Amino acid sequence: MTILSKALFVMGMSAAALADNYAVIVAGSNTYMNYRHQADACHAYQILSKGGIPKDNIILMMYDDIANNEENPFKGKIFNQPSTGPGIDVYEGCNADYTGKDVTPDNFLAVLTGDSTKTGGKKVLKSTSSDNVFVNFVDHGGVGIIAFPNGQLLHSDKLQSSLKTMHTKNMYKELVFYMEACESGSMFEDFPTDLNMYVTTAANAQESSWGTYCPPQDVVDGKSLNTCLGDLYSVNWMQNADKTDLTKESLQTQFERVKVLTNKSHVQQFGTKSMTSDMTSQFEGTGKTGNKTEAVKPESHADSRDISLVTLYNRYLNGGGSAAAAALIKEIEQREAADQRFAAIQKEVIGNDRREAARAHRECYRPAHEAVVAACGPYTDYSLKHSKTIAYLCDVTGGDFAAIQLGAQKVC
Repeated sequence: MTILSKALFVMGMSAAALADNYAVIVAGSNTYMNYRHQADACHAYQILSKGGIPKDNIILMMYDDIANNEENPFKGKIFNQPSTGPGIDVYEGCNADYTGKDVTPDNFLAVLTGDSTKTGGKKVLKSTSSDNVFVNFVDHGGVGIIAFPNGQLLHSDKLQSSLKTMHTKNMYKELVFYMEACESGSMFEDFPTDLNMYVTTAANAQESSWGTYCPPQDVVDGKSLNTCLGDLYSVNWMQNADKTDLTKESLQTQFERVKVLTNKSHVQQFGTKSMTSDMTSQFEGTGKTGNKTEAVKPESHADSRDISLVTLYNRYLNGGGSAAAAALIKEIEQREAADQRFAAIQKEVIGNDRREAARAHRECYRPAHEAVVAACGPYTDYSLKHSKTIAYLCDVTGGDFAAIQLGAQKVC
């Protein structure tokens, strides 16, 4: 071996040694009704950290209002699956970097693009072109939008723009993004295939994702938590990671296993699909986390749009009294009002026209959603289902945002 070849070999080994793994995990909701999102996020954190990804390289965003919530029968603990015994507390050691009011779309995008000037100096990605990055987002969503606490929205064009900025700034070697949200497939329609980014979503662009371990399967150590403990797609990929040697399982194999198990929605793939031959350990850690508790088969599911209704109904059935009855009635009334409001907006814009329309005017979605929120108030966990109505109006009117804005203003 020549001196030059030896030098090149050493340089190559040094570069490999410097390569690292980074991760960003986001639970984009708050309130006890959405318990499952923070349970998913903390479980993901445990998998990555126990799988060898340095905690300093993991950035976690979650509101952090579940573990010590007054409705939580296990103070200071969060569970991502039921158990006949004490269960596995995924909250222990789950160290959030952004909590409460700091869980925002702007901070998430700043974290991804490494811009600490926009986060007040808080932790952001410092990954380089030698590093792999894993991103996991769990929350509610709609057509072209994902939700954050207090009615804030992140639109697909802004998310895709930030991901492209990461590519321009050479912030990764390869990036994998797992998204759990209703209509999550709509966030990556027409996503480029040449960015070395691979994406999977819990649902396609037109359907809900599903919660799981919902009442009556929400019991830990004999106590009902009166909420769904996880999301079906998220639980499936994480239980796979808990029990599998990820150094021997490809991304494609994990995808296929999760797709079969996630039988209430259609799990999707986007981006650079040639990456699916990579071992999953290159992004999620080594797997086989030491979790000695057998995974419980998810059997009690609920459409994410209906989980608040399921929870309130369960609370009423279990002796919640007049207060539970009043809360259930209020939820039903609010849902009916949302249905009527969006039906009225549609009629205002296109009358009784019900023709089919191709999804050809996605540039209209963001201003249309923003106009509806400005006129009618923020989307709720339930009313996000009607984001499909607004997207349809964009497409059927040829992208006539002004007509939708006017219709929303007249109705609201």
